[in-house]
Amino acid sequence: MKVCLYSSVPDKELFSRVGFYRDDIKALSLRGEEVLATNSLQDLLEFKPGLVVGYFFSKSILAALLGRLIGARVVLTGGADQISPALLFGYRLFVHRAMAVLCLLLAHRILLSCTDDLMNFRKLSFGIRALQKKIELANHVVVPAPLPRVVRVPVEGEFHAFTLCWMGSERNVRRKGVDKAIWLIAKLRALGVDARLNVAGTDGPGKKFLEDVTLDLGVTEYVHFLGAISEDEKNHRFSNGSIYVQLSEHEGFGVAAAEALFSGMIVVHSNKGGLGDVIGEHGLVVDPAVIEQGDSAWVRDFYADFLRYRINPDFLEKNLQKYSIGMRSDALLGEA
Repeated sequence: MKVCLYSSVPDKELFSRVGFYRDDIKALSLRGEEVLATNSLQDLLEFKPGLVVGYFFSKSILAALLGRLIGARVVLTGGADQISPALLFGYRLFVHRAMAVLCLLLAHRILLSCTDDLMNFRKLSFGIRALQKKIELANHVVVPAPLPRVVRVPVEGEFHAFTLCWMGSERNVRRKGVDKAIWLIAKLRALGVDARLNVAGTDGPGKKFLEDVTLDLGVTEYVHFLGAISEDEKNHRFSNGSIYVQLSEHEGFGVAAAEALFSGMIVVHSNKGGLGDVIGEHGLVVDPAVIEQGDSAWVRDFYADFLRYRINPDFLEKNLQKYSIGMRSDALLGEA
């Protein structure tokens, strides 16, 4: 069967660079499907797929409509933070919810990767059973670093952290909580901790915003922007680093944080959205809202918890199978 993966990305190269696109392509290809990943509606029409997979709901409405018109099954997937009343309100929330209802009507299936998004979409089904049956919970693929793990325990006086974030917009780095991670570094340094942060990801306006944050907080020399890194470099850092930070306002899943967890890193996270589903108490939970206002006592308590924290290898071994390539292909293909 022909499968078209559609996303309104600015550059098709992102399909090979961004993990969840790459994993979905692999999951379908291993099942023998012919896969086209594109940002072009014309490509979709010319390919004549039997299944259209659209990412990020409202941005895939036209792809879903075209899929319906050519008789293809339509699956929509991605984070649904734009219909969350915790993140948006007023006219903008109303518009995004209206578009989500349209997605529900057009799609054969809606795949969501966290319970918060699932509940928000269910509220938009208005109790109509036919619409509720379209909404499913489906995990993304999580592939831990294949390199041998260097086992490390927290070193007193240190906090050397790493995070991944696409920095193409200020809104995204704020949503991902990278600014809060920088605040955390500044708070720890004020206590005398050798706190540092490496930020990897494609540069853009978001990087300029973060650079201004580091300048305002006086931590420019302790926060390093690595730019886009290779898969090998990412795996090396996951295998050799000890701390991954993800203080997101919301995460539809949190693929990078999950990969860091299952690679054996301590994940300091916000527990928002998919982070709570996948990581939860098996990471070190921090409320982003308290970081800027947090006093020195709060920071000392956090750092003491960090020094006591130990990875639970039994949890990692037992739960990784929930996020396999086979699981993802089953979820995408469904009844197609």
